[in-house]
Amino acid sequence: EYEHLIDDEWNKFDNLEEMSAEWIYTKENGFMQKEDKRIILYLHGGAYIMCSTGSHRVVTSKIAKGADAHVFAPQNQFPAALHDALAAYLYLTNPPKDAGFSAINPKQIVIMGDSAGGGLTIATLLALRDSGLPMVAGAVGWSAWVDLTHSMPSILRKECDKYDYLPDSTLQFLPSQAQNQYLEKSAALSEKIKQSNKPKLWHKSLEREIRVQQYAANEALSIPYISPLCAESLGGLPPMLLTAGDEERLRDEIIYLAFKASQPSKYLLPIYNADKFEISPFKTPTNVTLEIYEDLPHVFQILGCHESTSFSFQRTAEFIREVVASASGKSTSNQMANSSSYFRINGNTQLSPLKESDYSVLEWQNVGCAPTVEIRSKTPMKTPNEVKIRPLDLIVYIVAIFAVIGYLF
Repeated sequence: EYEHLIDDEWNKFDNLEEMSAEWIYTKENGFMQKEDKRIILYLHGGAYIMCSTGSHRVVTSKIAKGADAHVFAPQNQFPAALHDALAAYLYLTNPPKDAGFSAINPKQIVIMGDSAGGGLTIATLLALRDSGLPMVAGAVGWSAWVDLTHSMPSILRKECDKYDYLPDSTLQFLPSQAQNQYLEKSAALSEKIKQSNKPKLWHKSLEREIRVQQYAANEALSIPYISPLCAESLGGLPPMLLTAGDEERLRDEIIYLAFKASQPSKYLLPIYNADKFEISPFKTPTNVTLEIYEDLPHVFQILGCHESTSFSFQRTAEFIREVVASASGKSTSNQMANSSSYFRINGNTQLSPLKESDYSVLEWQNVGCAPTVEIRSKTPMKTPNEVKIRPLDLIVYIVAIFAVIGYLF
């Protein structure tokens, strides 16, 4: 159904390279020594083109300790992101003889990711569900990037300029030989799509000369395995924990995803996929815990100096413990059997219900429709002389520097 929208390299397996990954576990427990071990398959963020297992090692180490789990983090770049995630899942559940561990029950696995890795986490769940593979115990998405069409209002929200470090449009790259080759390939793929007689699976707003994302062709951005927000149904998935910063640009798509998953028969957008829900076999509501952290930016968990960061790590660890126990029939609570929950969390780590403005996101009708050029022109890119360094930027830059150092050493 989607082959004509994907670069031919997705289908090439004649020059395979080994996928690299690393295990993170505590010294106290050792490697795979516990019978009731919990496994976290961590998919790191970085817009599908940046970062690595090394850059996220601080995060995975904390999660391994807090959840008393082993973290398995694969590393490879597009075009094989979803392939890599599925390969990692199969490696865990059906390992080779020299893996050093026996097959892991999917009920002991939680898939987790941040930003693009969070979107890939949801995409991996969809792939497991749609292919009939055994489902994992649960999933965690920190600031999950689930809408690569950039269709939700918060992506262009002016207030985010003050607090969030994400740009209000796709990343811009300086001219280079590699970039020129990439643009040539992109143009060839776009021409191939135009010449195809296959039915359109995208909104007309995505038919533009400028490529919206480096990750995939414009016409492919609404594929559910690329933009899970555009799936015909997000029902039939395991329990998931979704977090967002109230001041981040991805906030609205995360809110909409949470309700679309937990109430799949009610939220059917995008409009060009709405009629597919009736024939979908996946209509059972997904148990979702949504947490919106006030006054915080995208993937605020990397900012280790904030009280909300520690609280989010704690909540995530508790969620992982509970979903694995529940999937394995060892839970002593009914938390996963309860209905979905949606919270705001302030700087004092106090929980409160969502605000009316949060629910207004659910009335947005242009889900999966890329913003017009006129809208984007109102938020021009600043020249170097116009850029002001904010305290939050300095924190992010410092964290990035330490991440690079961690990767190199």
